[in-house]
Formats: sequence, C-alpha cells, structure tokens
Amino acid sequence: MQIQQPNAGRKGVMDVTARRKQSFLHGALILTAATVIVKIIGAIFKIPLTLVLGGEGAAHFYTAYDIFNPISAIAIAGLPIAVSKLVSESVAGGRFRDVRRIRKISLYLFLATGTVGFVVTLIFARPFAVLVGNPNGAVPVMAIAPAVLFLCLMSSYRGYYEGLRNMYPTAVSQITEACAKLILGYSLSLWVLKLGLEDYTKTGTVFGVVVQSLEQAKTAVLPFAAAGGILGVTLSTLCGFVYLLIRHIGKGDGITSTEFAAAPAPKATGELLKSLIRIGIPVCLGALVVSLTSTIDLASVMNRLTSAVNNNPELVMGMYAGVLPQDMTLDRLPAFLFGTYKGLPMTIFNLVPAITTAFGISVLPAVSAAWARNNTKELKKNVESALRVTSLVAIPAGCGLMALAGPVLTLLYNFKGDGLASEVAISTPILSFMGISVIFVAITSPVNAILQAIGRADLPVKFLLVGGLIKLAVNYFLVAIPSVNILGAPVGTLLCYLFIVVASMIAVSRQTHMVPNLLSVFVKPVIAGVFCGASAWGSYGLLVRACDARVSTLISIAIAAILYVMVLFLIRGISLDDILMLPNGEKIAKVLEMHGLIG
Repeated sequence: MQIQQPNAGRKGVMDVTARRKQSFLHGALILTAATVIVKIIGAIFKIPLTLVLGGEGAAHFYTAYDIFNPISAIAIAGLPIAVSKLVSESVAGGRFRDVRRIRKISLYLFLATGTVGFVVTLIFARPFAVLVGNPNGAVPVMAIAPAVLFLCLMSSYRGYYEGLRNMYPTAVSQITEACAKLILGYSLSLWVLKLGLEDYTKTGTVFGVVVQSLEQAKTAVLPFAAAGGILGVTLSTLCGFVYLLIRHIGKGDGITSTEFAAAPAPKATGELLKSLIRIGIPVCLGALVVSLTSTIDLASVMNRLTSAVNNNPELVMGMYAGVLPQDMTLDRLPAFLFGTYKGLPMTIFNLVPAITTAFGISVLPAVSAAWARNNTKELKKNVESALRVTSLVAIPAGCGLMALAGPVLTLLYNFKGDGLASEVAISTPILSFMGISVIFVAITSPVNAILQAIGRADLPVKFLLVGGLIKLAVNYFLVAIPSVNILGAPVGTLLCYLFIVVASMIAVSRQTHMVPNLLSVFVKPVIAGVFCGASAWGSYGLLVRACDARVSTLISIAIAAILYVMVLFLIRGISLDDILMLPNGEKIAKVLEMHGLIG
C-alpha cells in the first residue's frame, strides 16, 4: 500500500527536475556566513547589554544563559546531528519515504523532550541559582525556560534540511533568531531597568524591595534587567521556529515526486524511532558535554572565588587595586569577577568555535554518506578538508587574540574611555591566555562530527567527560588560590580541550584506518598563524605611538589578515580539493593553479 505524504505532488516544490545538493565546503560557507552575521548581531546585542548591566548584572544574565547552554547545545548541535545523520544515510540509499517519515517522528519526539525540558528548567530555576552561589539569578533562569521548547522544535527542521545537505534554512533561521534577540532582548532589558529606577524614584522600592539609596536601587534592579534580556532570547527562539515552520509549509523539502515514487516502502515507525534514539542519545550526550566547561564554570567558579576571597581578602583586593569600582565590597566581588569573565573575554572567545561548529554541521552528512557507501577517497577528502579549513580559521584567530587581547577589549568595551575600564583591565590577561585555548576548542566540533558520522558517537562523550573532569579539578584547586582566582578558569579550559583534541584525532585515525596529512592540515596553518599574530603585535606596537589606539587596533588587524593570506598562499596552505568544493570552484582553481598558489 502506498503511503501518502504531504506535499508529494505540489508543483514548484516536489515536481522539480533535480534536488540541489551542497558540497561540504559550500554548505560550510553558507553556515559560516550566517554565523558571522549572527555573531555580529550578537555582539551588537551583548556588548551594549554588558555595558548596561556591568560585571555584576552580567553575572545574573549568564547564570541563566549558562544553564541554557547545555540545553541549547543539545537542541542546536545534538538533536539536529542525530536527524541529519539518519536523513543523509537514507538519502544515500534512495530511501526518500524514510526521509519524510523521519521528519515527522523527530518533530513529535522533540516536542515531547522540549516540553519536559521547559518544565524542569522552570521548576528548578531557584534551587539551581542558589546552588551556583547566585540566588538573584533565579528570575532570569525562569525567563529562559520556554526557549528550551522552541529550540527543540527548531531542531527537527534544522537537522532535516542539513541531512538533505541544504544549509540555507538553518542559516536563515539563525539570522532571524539573532535579529529578534537583538531587538527584543536589548529593548526589554532597558525597559525593565527604566521601570525599576522609576519605581525607586516614586516609592523608594524596586519592584517591592526596599532600598536605601540610588546605588542600592541600581544593584537591586539588575536581576530584573538581566531577566528582560533573557526574555528577549526566549522570544527570539520562537521567531526562529516560526520561520522554519512557514518555510517548510511554503517550499517543502526539494525531494522530487520521481524520487519519492521510486523509493522503497518506508521502514516501520518504531524501527526508525529506535534508530533515531540509538543515534541521538550518544550524540546528545556529546553535545551536552561539549558545553560542559560553561556548566562547570557556572557551578564551580563563583563558589571557588568566594573561597579565594575568604582565604585572603587583602591579597585578592590588592591584585585589583585601582581597577575595581570604588563601591565594590567583598561579598559582591566573586559575582563581579565571574560576570566580567563571562561577559567580556568569553563573549569574544566564543566567536571562533561558533564559526567552526558550522564546519562540523556541514561535514557530518558528507562523511556519513561517504562512510555508508564505503567510499574511502571521498571520506579522506572530506575529513581533511574539514580539519584544514577549521585550522585555517582557528589558528590565526587564536594567535590574534594572544597578540591583541587588550586593544580588542578596549575597542569593544571601552571605546570612548568611559566604558567598562575595570572589566577590561581584569579581562586582558584572561583573553590573551584564552587565545591558545580557542584553537583546540574550535577543532573539537568538526572532529566530533567526524566520529559521529562514522558511527562512533560514544567516543566524543567519553573524551569530553574526561576533559570535563580535568576542567573541574583545575577550577577547584586553582580558582580557590587567592593569587590566581579567576585566572584559573581559562587554564582548566585549555587543559580540557587539549586532551579532547589529541584523543579524538587518534580515534579518527584508528577508526577510519587513515592518517590525515598533518603538514597540510595543521603545520602550514600554524606557520601562517604565527606570522599573523606576530604582525598584529608588531604593527600595533608601532602604530599606537603615532595614532589613536582604536585606529591602531583596526589597522593592525587588517595588516595581520593580509599578511596571513599572503603567507598561506606562498606556502601553498590551501589545497585543490578545498577550492573545488567552493561555488564556481573550478574557475577559481584554474586562476590559482596558473600562479602556483594551491597545494
């Protein structure tokens, strides 16, 4: 009996002659472009929001945002990967009826998991905030709870289209979500802040809490202002889901009526559901553990900072003498340091891994299809391209952060000299050290996707758990040392991800029985990256003597980027396979080959 599927005969949607399929790098470029746009919009949102909230208010915001991170990691990276892998394998085998059925099953499954996540987050908001040492963060955590449901619903659609190797729906939904977050989050935060201060002016209270001065009123309103920003985040996830729903109703999925008619009968719903759960559980655990460092920081850093302050308050206050705000007290210092760490250096640090996550999303269906067809040549090409492109982005970015941590932070957070000067001074050594870590964190996502694509989704979970234990141990011991305090957190991140990358690369080689070309994948990007960082440091040091520091920062970044590209081409650090996977790649390759610029 033939099963009727929605949209099966719609003209303009299903009756097309061919379904366009993007190469790994083409899909990665689409997602990377979207990620860059999203991060620019995110910076426009987070930087002014941090300026409004300050270090202490940022602690309330990130208490909610960091409990949201593990959940969003499952919904954004975990669940779509499970759907994408199953869909891409079905497409490789021509089982298009299975593809349609997988979409419906995943939608119902993620609706159920999203609802459970929403309820659990809402119920445990206050106990969690108390547990991490920030009781005032309970209101923002409650505000983030509905986003869990909307993200899970988005996941079924994003993973579906990614498995069909069409990255445009994911890209557009990300941009839609980011724009809504900017407009709604910032507006709601400012509105709540204004309401709270007006309430104090009229009644001497802030939303029913009695305060004695304007300074106390500003402190008391911060949790509510942070909740306003978080509510904007929640509403933005709803907007992203609505876009995908409308898009699917209007345009379908691109599977032709011919492909659908020729496909074998679909597998039973129960069998597909078991496959989805079997793939999904380890993938989701892996995605959960990927965000483990943020969760570990949230659970341990503020508590251990409190221990550091209690152990030797004079030493800790002395470390930041002349840097802390004048009204800073010992009881508020841990929240201030944690909020500074999360709000400034971590915001910049997360830009690079966000971009390389796109490479992991895009390479998974390509590797899954090659693995399913036992195509060793295609498998090796995609694995090496994913790792090489990741290195080409992550290594110069990490070297640049090490070289220009202070100037970049000043440019973003203290542009006119009246911004977050205290937070910038504290963040500069943190971000400089994190430049090393960002390279390993960025490589983690693509290498995990490769392991997941070849059926070893259990390995990333195991490696990440061990890495998480390393991070927790380092946080516990180093952050509590008064002379180290907040500087211990990035050390734990570096050691955590260094272990993960080394273990994962060994596993990829063993499982696929191939060793990636280390010279092409890592060594050449390192050579060009060192030149990039050195030129950024040197040019800034010279330029700042002659012109404004902000102008010097921008020019130094431009000089470093130009020199990096020049060195990369001179040492032939980009391969022919990478170019051929680009749109119009053959034309670009011919030009570069004429000049001997590709390996």
